[in-house]
Amino acid sequence: MATVLAVGRGPRIYRVGEAGADPDGDPWGPTIEVAASRRGELRAEDLPDDLVVQLRRLPRETTIAAAGGALVSALTVRLDRPVRPATLVELRRARAKLPRTGDPSDLEFVRRVAVVALERGLRAPEEILITLAREEERLERAVGREARAAESFLAVPGSPLVEYASDWGAAREALTAHHARLLARLERESRALLPNLSATVGPRVAARLLAAAGGLAALGRMRAPRLQLLGSRRRPSADRGPRFGVLFRAERMDEVPFGRRGAYARSLAALGAIAARADASTHRDISKILVARRDRRIEQLRRRHR
Repeated sequence: MATVLAVGRGPRIYRVGEAGADPDGDPWGPTIEVAASRRGELRAEDLPDDLVVQLRRLPRETTIAAAGGALVSALTVRLDRPVRPATLVELRRARAKLPRTGDPSDLEFVRRVAVVALERGLRAPEEILITLAREEERLERAVGREARAAESFLAVPGSPLVEYASDWGAAREALTAHHARLLARLERESRALLPNLSATVGPRVAARLLAAAGGLAALGRMRAPRLQLLGSRRRPSADRGPRFGVLFRAERMDEVPFGRRGAYARSLAALGAIAARADASTHRDISKILVARRDRRIEQLRRRHR
């Protein structure tokens, strides 16, 4: 049974069979930027017409394979016949038959496709939330630094320092207002993407956990002890203890007696791991169950402290 492969090189797709490699006659677009955009976000209607016509002329007993899952799906829809992914051996043989070319447009096309893929990835909700979480943490540190500096600044009456202090105070107020708006946006995005984790540990802490893990899939696979230590430091400080990192800022942590916060962090990490798995895989709303278990644990720790 004959097999024809659709293999891309630069802005063209080649049909590779036993006789050799033939390029399609219709490029992806009038410019490299347009062609790269279509390849980066491939739809069935974006396939070159000449390629589709040539593949439709093949006998039904001919097997059609393609390099890349997006190309396989698009060809399957456009041709209305099965198209399978090419094996690694088939790809090696096919690429050996492709004509050698030193056209610089091929490298530019590959670069543009990578840029399009990166932009598409950065538009993903979890990447947006990670960016907001890191920016909010940076801005919180900036607000804290300005506040501490203002406490030690002495404006001598009757000097230009008084006018400067007034301008500096207005700048700090603007920075604080900007941080508040960013925090509101962060919490809104966190509740949308991580509803269970946001309800369990708080939306800001949920977003910071996501940023520390590097992604929703990694956070969903994380075990409770690892999640508990996300963001921890080797040398503990006033805002982060040695037994927990980002979870130190979790909701209702300040309601737990100081000596029992380590135990609460362990329980909260276990509940957070369950919530993260639900947000990453099942997408079921189990927030009420987790919050109830969290609140019961807080009451237990309070009673034991007495």
